Amino acid sequence: MIQQNVYSVGTATTTVVAPTVDAAHFTLKNLEPSATVLGDYARYGDTYLIDRFISLPGAGTALFLFETGNLAAQFDYWSFYSTVEQVKGDLVEGATVTSTGTAVPAYNMNRNFPDTYEATIESATAVTGGTVIVSEIVSSSKAAGGGMSSAKIVTLRPNTRYGFRFVNLGNQATSLQLQIAFVEKHNGYNTIWLGTLDNSFALRGGEEISMYLQPQATINAVAGTDDCKLAVIRQD
Repeated sequence: MIQQNVYSVGTATTTVVAPTVDAAHFTLKNLEPSATVLGDYARYGDTYLIDRFISLPGAGTALFLFETGNLAAQFDYWSFYSTVEQVKGDLVEGATVTSTGTAVPAYNMNRNFPDTYEATIESATAVTGGTVIVSEIVSSSKAAGGGMSSAKIVTLRPNTRYGFRFVNLGNQATSLQLQIAFVEKHNGYNTIWLGTLDNSFALRGGEEISMYLQPQATINAVAGTDDCKLAVIRQD
């Protein structure tokens, strides 16, 4: 006989295998999207894209605020293209950012899901202090191989203000296109721990484990955030 259940695992401990008088085979699978399957986050409706065109005068600067929420955020991809001049881009952590209050929109890359995220993204007039954690030089598209893109993963701190700063390194006006893809929750928060959080066997998104359990065995599960789905199949 085969039995299966799907549990919603969160910050409170959940018993996913209760003790019984019989031994049985069990398979446990984390149903959250996988970091190792290309495009999984986007297909699950968890990837958001900032896509902006900015006019930069000669030696001009463009700034905006990216403030994370409780679940932090992870940049999975970005690309920058400048039409005329080289542009230097900085990501500044812990900066003092003077925001205009004007939202910079980000859109869910699965259009069947809402554009709902924790981060605050706004245009800004000043970015001071903080620590530059990433810098990029964007060559102009008039040059061979102009522009730049990167799939480096940058995982941000929760509840932290970051400033993006783009500086035109030339004396002519240039148009800058920027695309930044980010996800929330999947910075380890959707890992399901079979025991104690951060200190037991971990099932990351898409991973599974099979085992034979003796009578009276119990498995408890916990995760870094609520509503992480875990499937459990029992075969007697």
